[in-house]
Amino acid sequence: MYGKRARSDSVVMPPIFDIYRKPIFDESIRKAEYRTYAPFIKSFNCNDIVEFSINQVDSFFAMSETLLCIKGSLEITGNGDVKLANNVGAFLFDSCTYSENAREMETVRDPGIVSAVRAMTCYTQEDSNYMVMAGWNYPKDPILNDTSFNIQMPLKHIFNIFNDYPMITCGRQTIRLVRARNDNDCIVIKEKQNADKTPTVTTAKIKITNIELRVKHIFPNDEIKLELMKSIQQDQPIVIPFIKWELHELPAITKGARREVWAVKTSTSVERPRYVIVFFQTGKRNTITSDPTLFDNVSIQSIRLSLNGEYWPNERMQLDFSKTDYNEAYFNYTEFYPSYIHSQQKRPLLDFLAFKNRALFVIDCSKQEESMKASTVDVKLDIEANNGFPDNTKAYCIIIHDCVMEYFPLTEIVKSLN
Repeated sequence: MYGKRARSDSVVMPPIFDIYRKPIFDESIRKAEYRTYAPFIKSFNCNDIVEFSINQVDSFFAMSETLLCIKGSLEITGNGDVKLANNVGAFLFDSCTYSENAREMETVRDPGIVSAVRAMTCYTQEDSNYMVMAGWNYPKDPILNDTSFNIQMPLKHIFNIFNDYPMITCGRQTIRLVRARNDNDCIVIKEKQNADKTPTVTTAKIKITNIELRVKHIFPNDEIKLELMKSIQQDQPIVIPFIKWELHELPAITKGARREVWAVKTSTSVERPRYVIVFFQTGKRNTITSDPTLFDNVSIQSIRLSLNGEYWPNERMQLDFSKTDYNEAYFNYTEFYPSYIHSQQKRPLLDFLAFKNRALFVIDCSKQEESMKASTVDVKLDIEANNGFPDNTKAYCIIIHDCVMEYFPLTEIVKSLN
């Protein structure tokens, strides 16, 4: 409260009266600039490996602001309506790996799906507007100039380590991208009708002409650089904590069954789930006629998570999507972001009606008993539906858990503290 006095009875000056304060100017950064890096091998066909390596002594990088730039075009035959799929930049790859000094820090399998789910749970509409350049443009289609496209995707759209750890890094940085086996998840084709009422036959192929990495270099002022170099010479460990989004897949749910018990994994106490996001797709993947960012509700009635026999939520859900009765699932979705970033702000990207066709079942298990923290954890999902599961249905589960890495800058040793 303003007007309080110190123990010496001197007046405590509220900020509004501090008219003699000296201005502070931030001159800690002498220069910041982007530098472009090319991959070792310039081959961008399906199944190819695209690898970037940045190895500059005494350099500091802002990897959280680094951009992946992709240029390409569509080769179309036929008269059908051809569009790029939403989140096309991430769907171009099967897996993405970030390494520091040859030690893997984070690998994202199926980055198109993982980044799409993170965008739907963590992005606002303003974020989506900004991410148009990355090929993410919910609820609209990505921008396609005639048949060519130019994507500029922040690495933090794929790697969550760059969202949680925005600090500068040093040492050898490696980005390894594995191209998708095919580009069916990157294109959506809607056939038209010919004059004789027969459907058109349209094919499309993506041709990537170039992929570059634009890395932001940071040059601190001499005073700060001296302090940093002293710590590096002493090999003081740098702790890098972040939250990992780990994807698991059940390739096929039993057709016609109304219940499925899925033993997902056994994890360590450090990597025990904080949140679990479950979703389903029926005939959406590896087909050029479906949007890969649509998730089917498959008439789910209830989903419960079991960690060593303890259930979240404690009571079964009573959902009925056919009657638009999925309030509990949508409520859990809207509560995720405030809990995830420890905020009171709720800002769901999906509205109530859109959620029906992009159903994401979020389970918050971040509050756990002490006994759970000192043992291995068996992760299971109990899935129930009002109707039998349709044919060709896949179940996905993203386990969100803590990850802690330790980096010794002088000896270039990186190890996991999990």
